[in-house]
Amino acid sequence: MFSRLGKLIKGFFSLFISNLETANPKALLEAEISSFQEAVGTYNKSLAQQAALVEKMRNQITKQKSEFEKLKAKIGALVKAGQNEEAARLALQAKNLSQSLADNEAAFTQTDDMYKNMTKQRDVYIRDAQRRIDTIKQKLSQAEISESQAKLAEIATATSFNMAGTGATLERLEEKLDDRVAQAQGKARVAADSIAGGSWNMKAEEEKAMEAAALSEFMGMMGLESNAPKVGHTQMLPATEMPRELGPG
Repeated sequence: MFSRLGKLIKGFFSLFISNLETANPKALLEAEISSFQEAVGTYNKSLAQQAALVEKMRNQITKQKSEFEKLKAKIGALVKAGQNEEAARLALQAKNLSQSLADNEAAFTQTDDMYKNMTKQRDVYIRDAQRRIDTIKQKLSQAEISESQAKLAEIATATSFNMAGTGATLERLEEKLDDRVAQAQGKARVAADSIAGGSWNMKAEEEKAMEAAALSEFMGMMGLESNAPKVGHTQMLPATEMPRELGPG
């Protein structure tokens, strides 16, 4: 019973995660890219350790070769000097060193080959992963474009347009706007006509007449004569004398 319940729960979570992956492919891709980068970082650490071991063995072999060359020179000098006992002792030491050197060279070759293979595997893995990531990104873009086109097609298919009704509505709206414009222009015309030829002009004439009467009254009080023409009368201009013709006299 508990086993069946565990399988049911596991299946439920698996279905739930699968639906999440389907609904959020970009999030899933970003998570995989992050995991890929972490894996490459961990692999590079192991690769660095392998490279350090290779260099350590290389340095050890170089050191042993130098010691072996020094032993060879000492053995040759002792043999020439007739010190065979010391030469034999160094010869045994050189033999052991030579064997150790051969073993280290073999181990070095194996370790170096392993490092090179690990490097190749990493490069192949990175190239393959990058190719898959680029392919998925392209497919995501294609899927988004296709889904957008499908939505537009569904909207165009499901929506019915009533062109006659739309045209009549637009025509009524245009007429209402024309009425509003005409009313505003009419009000502006009335206001302009009232200012140009209405009470404003009359008021200006009245003010001029009152000013002239006040001036006449003031001149009378002061005993002054006014040269201004009276209202309703025209002032005669003095006639200019015509020049006489000049004769012989």
